[in-house]
Amino acid sequence: MKKIALFAVSSLVIIAMLFSFAGCTLYEDEETTTTVKAKTPLPTDITTSYDSESKVVTDTEYTPEKLAENTVTIFEYFNLKINELKQVKASVSMSRDKSIGKIEKVTLTKDENGNEVEERESLPYSENDYVNIAIDSLKDYMLREDGAEAEYGDDLTDFLPVKGQNYVSKLTLDDVESATCRDEGTQRTVTVTLKSPALPETLEKAYDMGNVDDALKEFEKANAYMSVEKPVLVYDNCQIILRADVETDEITSIEYIKNIDVKTSVTGNGKLESIGKVPVQLRYRDSVTYSVDMSDPSEPTTID
Repeated sequence: MKKIALFAVSSLVIIAMLFSFAGCTLYEDEETTTTVKAKTPLPTDITTSYDSESKVVTDTEYTPEKLAENTVTIFEYFNLKINELKQVKASVSMSRDKSIGKIEKVTLTKDENGNEVEERESLPYSENDYVNIAIDSLKDYMLREDGAEAEYGDDLTDFLPVKGQNYVSKLTLDDVESATCRDEGTQRTVTVTLKSPALPETLEKAYDMGNVDDALKEFEKANAYMSVEKPVLVYDNCQIILRADVETDEITSIEYIKNIDVKTSVTGNGKLESIGKVPVQLRYRDSVTYSVDMSDPSEPTTID
């Protein structure tokens, strides 16, 4: 009888342990991280990063030949995906951010280890303090612009760049300095940087250029203080940033960045008449973002 009781107790202990192990296994399964599988795998080597002081650090692990090879692959993906946009149904909202800042002078030097590093210096707007103060005060109320929206199913031909055309980009590899890809979780970020300085005819292949004198039109609001001569414009470090879902390749947003270095002269008016004619240099940044939602609003939302 004792043997039977002992067997029964032992059996219960073993069963309890099995349940305990089963519980641990179940818990571990719940904690397992799901791997995101890219619909279109791309090379995602990041060749530059930032250190703790937000300074650019170049990773020398990748050769120029490898970077050029990656650019070809990533740029082909970029042009293919972006040019599908005018053929799909999506709701799209556009927002625009414009700003005026100082031109940065970049000088290449070598650190104590012989590595090449960039040193950046912000150049003043001008050599006249009154002009500099006037430009800084104007920035706070200049450059305002409302956004726009296209509803799901609308024709996007005249909404997305290049307006009126059936394509979004006619850029070629010869126009491009680099194309990089970064996959973080389910978000893919592809950054295409154009060769600098970019010619207006190059930008027109993918950008809505608008009026090239937009930057100077902003100064018409300051006619009481200064008048501006026709400028020399240099398009520098212009980029298109495409964001997409890694698993579906569906684009979620496109950002167009135009950096325009403006060199001109201003002549003082009214209270600033005494300053005469003053050379001015500044950077005009124009960033336009199109946020894309391809979900059909008429379909019921499912909750997992």
